[in-house]
Amino acid sequence: MLQTETKPKHYQKVIRADRWARRLITFGGYGIIASIVAILLFLAYQSLPLAKNAAIKTLFTFPASQGPSKALLTGIDPFQEIFYILDEAGHVQFYQTAGTKPLSEAQLPLSGNEKILAAAKGSLSSELFAAGTDSGRIITAEVRFQLDYSESGRAVIPSLSVKEIWKIPAAGKAASSNAASSDTLPDHVEKLAFSQNEDGSRFYAWVDHQGALWVRSYDAEEEVDYLHPLSQYLGESSVTALTISNHGENLVAAAANGIMRWFDLKDLEKAALRDEWSISNGPASALSYLLGDQAVAIGTAAGAVEVWFPVRTPSNLMKFRQIHSFRSHSAAVAQIYHSSRNRDFLTIDAEGAAQLHYSTTGKTEVQFPRPEFSIAAGAFAPKSDGILLVDAQKRFTLFRLDNPHPESTVKALFGKVWYEGYPGPEFVWQSTGGSDEFESKLSLIPLIFGTLKGTLYALLFSVPIALLAAIYVSQFAPFRLSRIVKPTVEIMAALPSVVIGFLAGLYFSPLFEQYLMSTFVFLILLPLIFLAGVAAWRAVPESYRMKIRPGFEVLFIIPVILIALQASASLGHPVENFLFRGNFQQWLYTTWGITYETRNSFVVGFALGFAVIPIIFTVSEDALSNVPKSLTSASLALGASRWQTVRRVVIPAASGGIFAAIMLGLGRAVGETMIVLMATGNTPIIDFNPFNGFRAMSACIAVEIPEAPVGGTLYRVLFLTALLLFVFTFVLNTLSSLVGERLRKKYARF
Repeated sequence: MLQTETKPKHYQKVIRADRWARRLITFGGYGIIASIVAILLFLAYQSLPLAKNAAIKTLFTFPASQGPSKALLTGIDPFQEIFYILDEAGHVQFYQTAGTKPLSEAQLPLSGNEKILAAAKGSLSSELFAAGTDSGRIITAEVRFQLDYSESGRAVIPSLSVKEIWKIPAAGKAASSNAASSDTLPDHVEKLAFSQNEDGSRFYAWVDHQGALWVRSYDAEEEVDYLHPLSQYLGESSVTALTISNHGENLVAAAANGIMRWFDLKDLEKAALRDEWSISNGPASALSYLLGDQAVAIGTAAGAVEVWFPVRTPSNLMKFRQIHSFRSHSAAVAQIYHSSRNRDFLTIDAEGAAQLHYSTTGKTEVQFPRPEFSIAAGAFAPKSDGILLVDAQKRFTLFRLDNPHPESTVKALFGKVWYEGYPGPEFVWQSTGGSDEFESKLSLIPLIFGTLKGTLYALLFSVPIALLAAIYVSQFAPFRLSRIVKPTVEIMAALPSVVIGFLAGLYFSPLFEQYLMSTFVFLILLPLIFLAGVAAWRAVPESYRMKIRPGFEVLFIIPVILIALQASASLGHPVENFLFRGNFQQWLYTTWGITYETRNSFVVGFALGFAVIPIIFTVSEDALSNVPKSLTSASLALGASRWQTVRRVVIPAASGGIFAAIMLGLGRAVGETMIVLMATGNTPIIDFNPFNGFRAMSACIAVEIPEAPVGGTLYRVLFLTALLLFVFTFVLNTLSSLVGERLRKKYARF
């Protein structure tokens, strides 16, 4: 009776324990799956904004002022609260975005019936502009937006200050060696380009009423003017458009016959013609240097929009080439405005249609709604988050621009892009530069290539060693020896990767460079000496060989390796002197153009392979050891040798586990960070040269993410890199499971 009463209670405890264990294990399993899915969703959430297209939203539209005067120039403060307009009468009117009446008004110092014919901005960091009049004066002025903080909040106070009033001499000689003594300077400004560099020196280019092109360089330090007549370079054609680079070092002028000319203004005392070329879509009607002072946006009378920049030729000359073509306008392009933050630029045609383009990607991002009247002037907000347009009726329209990641198109991330200053389209990763004008290069192909390159060299080193070691330990080694070897190899997995990377980068890489030729000689001599050792072993009488316990023959490999090492160390320098003139690295460079870097792919392959060996060895050894003994016994009983049994029976039966081991090692190598970061030059290049370094995706994330602005393009591209790395590893693991299962089923008949 006592047994019948206690037995159910005991079973109930066991059942409850099993039930809770099952619940706990199930919860843990689902928790792991949920965690992986959550990580995947988070990476996707951070990466998805890169696919968002540019968009505009109309914030307000209202008439700004009345009167017949034509609007020439406009601008807005960084907070998009105050904007202004400059008209041909010299009036500068300020408005608040919250109201429709003028906030204040200022007047440029014009005399009598003097009228402004052309105006141009000349600074990326301020609202500095120049205005040319019909009486031969060029007025340089600046609009400032002062911030005033009080108890009522922040207030933006606009003001206008005149910097300089310069009168074109009625008659005089230009400070240029090419100027004739009779050259005079007419007093009329039809077209005007203006710029000021960081030193305060100013550069003006204008066309007078006779079509002559002039350049004035004002040296701020010496307070000296230099005048250069450039009409002798134009021939009989008139100038249709001109632009000066943002730092005043270059001038591009377009002629009516379609010829473009590039002038060098670096020398304040001389303007030199550097290049001339023709465009095929008719004469240029609008020009603008873009951020960075390399690319020039060109709009033609036929409505075409193109970007050109100088490219170095084989003869080491810089020649302008057409790089991108954008969506065309239905009318002649009349105005081009560029952003001060990125490579965005706005084109406006004679009918008022406006389009937003991005130079690096060659993409037309936004097409603005067609206005009722033509556009007289436009401007980007200082933060490039808004665009202000003024039509012929002086009606203002402010658009909010939502375009946080214009450089992250599919082509820019995974295709070849022709970047400024490069001889052709290339895959380039260079996320930061020395200035705010730097053109970001965010191609992921060099990172993907570097990841695969490092993984390949790691597997070439680790897979043969790990598999051969697993075969020996599981099939040939004595039990006592295998009990020592297997735990020792598994302990290798406990070594921190940062320690391996540290030793590889600071100790092994210079050692490898010092004994490079000896290493190659060792790789050649080792098989030869090993074969000689096998022949010598076979020459030993069988009676003596039988006295050695099976499995301990491996001890004879130790002297073979020592002999190979000693011979390689002795022959390294003589071989290098005889075959490579005493310097193998220099021979590589002079003969094949291959550079040798201390931290190269061989070093990474050794270090990363050292970290991967324990995984491949352990899983492979378990798979080989789990092959049923009945299979090996049957094979041996039929007369097969031990090696024949391993090759024909054991390896096929364990092929599923071996494949899974290799795939796990591949996944470990792909995701490794610290070893790749410390043992390579960390250079994102696409080069199959094994003596060069590379940059892997994981290492790039570790290097770049601390300095990436949260929410910026680089920040999100790094999350996209992590997502690709996650997906790649997930696919590898899934593939290893599927293929391993199929192999296990295939050889289940054994």
